[in-house]
Parts: sequence; C-alpha cells; structure tokens
Amino acid sequence: MNDSANNKVSAIAAIIHKEWREVVRDGRFRFASVATVLLLLLAMTFGWQQAERIHHEREAAGDVARKHWDHQGEKNPHMATHYGMYVFKPTGSLSYLDPGVEPYLGVSVKIEGHRQNLPTHAAASDSTAIHQFGGLTVATGLQWLVPLLIIGLAFGSWTSERERGTLRQLASSGLALPVLAVGKTGGLLAVLAALLIPTAALGGGVVSALGHFGAVDVGRIVAFMAAYGVYFLVFVAVTLAISATASASRVALVLALGFWVTTAVVAPRVLADVVGAIKPLPTAYELAHAVAESLDKGLPGQTPKEERVEEFSKELLEQHGFLGAEMMMPEALLQGLELQAEARFENEVFDYHFGALNADIGAQEVWAQWLSFFSPTLAVRSLSMAFAGTDHAHHRDFFAHAEQYRRELVQLMDNDFATNAGADGWDYVAGPELWAKAPRFEYEPPGLFWVLGHQWKSVLALMCWLVGAGVTSWVFARRMRVI
Repeated sequence: MNDSANNKVSAIAAIIHKEWREVVRDGRFRFASVATVLLLLLAMTFGWQQAERIHHEREAAGDVARKHWDHQGEKNPHMATHYGMYVFKPTGSLSYLDPGVEPYLGVSVKIEGHRQNLPTHAAASDSTAIHQFGGLTVATGLQWLVPLLIIGLAFGSWTSERERGTLRQLASSGLALPVLAVGKTGGLLAVLAALLIPTAALGGGVVSALGHFGAVDVGRIVAFMAAYGVYFLVFVAVTLAISATASASRVALVLALGFWVTTAVVAPRVLADVVGAIKPLPTAYELAHAVAESLDKGLPGQTPKEERVEEFSKELLEQHGFLGAEMMMPEALLQGLELQAEARFENEVFDYHFGALNADIGAQEVWAQWLSFFSPTLAVRSLSMAFAGTDHAHHRDFFAHAEQYRRELVQLMDNDFATNAGADGWDYVAGPELWAKAPRFEYEPPGLFWVLGHQWKSVLALMCWLVGAGVTSWVFARRMRVI
C-alpha cells in the first residue's frame, strides 16, 4: 500500500472517530438510542413470550385432537372420515421477530371426508380492537424506529459542517470530499453497529437462556439480519444525500422525514390498495358458493358431475380387473371404489377452486414485490416475513400439506372399507387398530432457498435501492458546495 493510500485510510479512520465522538456526546442521540434499544428489547421479549404461549397452545390442541381421533370408538371407516380431526400449524422459530400475517390467518384445519376446509381460528379474531390495531414488534421497530434514529443521526452530517464553517476548512486542507463521505458513512455505521449488535446479542441470549420453542434456522436468521442491514444502509445513504444537497439542517431534517413518511408509512399502504385493485380476491361467500355448486353439478364448462364420477369409477374398476364384471365384485369393494371415485371428483373440484384462489394470492404477492421498487420498506417487509416464515407463501405451503394429509387419510379409511368390509358392507366397523395407522400430522417449513426463490424480486428491489441510494449519495458528496 503506497503513501497516498495510507493517508486516505488514516484520514477515513480519523473521520470515523470524529463522527463517533460527536454523535456520542449528543444528549439527544443518547436519549433516542436508549429509547430505541429498550423498545426493541421489549418487543423481542414480549414477542418471544407470545410465540412461546402460542406454540404450547397449538401443541396441546394438536395432542387433544389426536387423542379424540384415536379414541373415537368403533365405527365404519368412512364414517370416521366424517368425524375427522383438527391439525395445527406449528409456530415458526423466528415468529417472535416478525409475526407477519399469521395473526390474521387461520392456524387450524379440520380434516374430514368430502370437504376441503380453509384454515380457521385466526388469532386476530379473538383479540380486542386495540390489539388488532397493531402492536410493536421487532420487525416494526426495525422498519420504522431505526430509520428514524438514522435520520436523527445523519440529517446534519453535511449541513452542520457547512453551517459551522468546518467543511470549508476540511476542503481547504486538501481532504477530498469523497474520502470525507466514506468516513462519515463509516462513522454512522459504527454507531449503529454499536447499538444494534449488542441489542441483538442480548435479546438472542435471553431467548436462548429461557429455552426456545424450536430449533433456529441459522440460514434464515442470517438472511433476516442481512436484509435489515441493507435496509439501514439505504436510509444512511439517502439521509447523507439529502444532507449534502440541502441548504440548511432544518431543511435536511424535513426532507429526510418526508422520505421516511412517504416510503415507510404511506407507500406500503397505498401500494397494498393498488395490489388489491389490480388483483381482487373472491369473498369467502363467493368461494364457498362456487365450490358447492361445482360439487353439485361439476366444474364450470367441463364434464357434469355424474359423468365425471363414472369416468373415475371405470378407471378404478379397470385397475382392480373388474371393468365389465361389476356383478362378480364383492358389494363392499364396489361401494369402496365408488367412494374413492367420488373423492377423486371432489379433489378435482377443490384443486380447481382453491388452486385459482392461491394463484390469485400468489399474483398479488408478485405485484407487491414488483411495487417494492417504489419503497424499500415494502421490500424489507416482504423479506422479513418470508425469512421468519410468517408470510402468505408459508401459509399456503402449510395448507397444501394439510390437504395432502387429508387425502391420504381418506384414502386409508376408504381402502380399509373396500378391502375388509366384505359381506358386512356398511355394517362393518373398525377400531383403534385402524385409527392408529393414520400417521400423525407433521409439518416442516421449507428451506432458505425455497424462500429466496419466492422472494427474488424483493431481494432485487432492495439491492437496487441500495445501489441507487449509494450512487446518489456519492455523486451529491462530490458535487456538494462547501460554503
């Protein structure tokens, strides 16, 4: 490294030290920093307690539901599918950081024959109006409070130097403005790191000491922290750019707060309404009515129900070698195959309507991710929920697993009826031995690469914000007037 490079590094280190000292000496900074850290720690603590309570409640409810299934008594296997059971979505290990949309979505699904039920028992439906208004979480603190702290730290970085006359002195001493910009950025990042890293370590240590309810996915938590790190860099760069071009500190503060209000508060709400208008969803009544009509008559524009069930029946008869020889079949086997044919038709209806619903919701998410190019907060919010496993994509994945479990359970019961009923027919009953054969419902959320595959647009948007804000800040610093 030559002398010129050494001088630049020394200058940058000196500027970082100067910025650190000025910020730490500021009483307003100390108050704002302590308040922010305390709020984040409180949010983390209360979030963990809430997630821990929900986890134990769902585990207990799942155990009770399984016990009811195992002890339902003797009955016809197909009747057991009507009796059914409830399955519950497990609580994600990072949900205490960002509960996402989980409080507004159902957490339990009733598994039963002839019906595909939507998840029910959303937590928000059982809470008071004040709770539904939206409490402080770690995610909302990181999305709103930390950017405000950054603005408070950085809005006067350039303007205050100009107002005091020190910027002119620094420029006349031969110190290049880009070097000064790097030093100021490094100083701000050092202050943020000194605040947030110990906060995260303390919160994580407390949670670990108390005993977490699930194994933490290291990849997810690293990605979660990286997303917010980029988000904070965007606000640092934008605030420095505003300070470099503003005529006075008060103007810089107003402009920086205007950017925060526009991108962090207003834009996400407006863009959510835009997405809803672009891709509206059917109401619960419209969906239920469409499903019921299709179950009664057949899918719209396709083969009527009776003919479609007959097609499935012929396929099953051919598989069992009885096509054209139905009179030679045991009555119970024929009835069992008819039940399976009807179940196939019902599954086709469910796949059609619920598939369309999920496609519409997925389209809304795609639109929201593209629109996050207008708001870094919208981008980081999508990533935050996704890495925490509390977004709608994870909810749909759980629902898909629950539906697959329902079909396997119905198939198990109908197969037993068709195979073992014999001459007893509908009088045939099974007992605990059959109920125990049904596997316990287990759900594991998908891995990090699955999340990234769904969220690449949000990643791209956040990175574009970082590059755009960084370049703008750099250009404004180079062209900044010193007096």
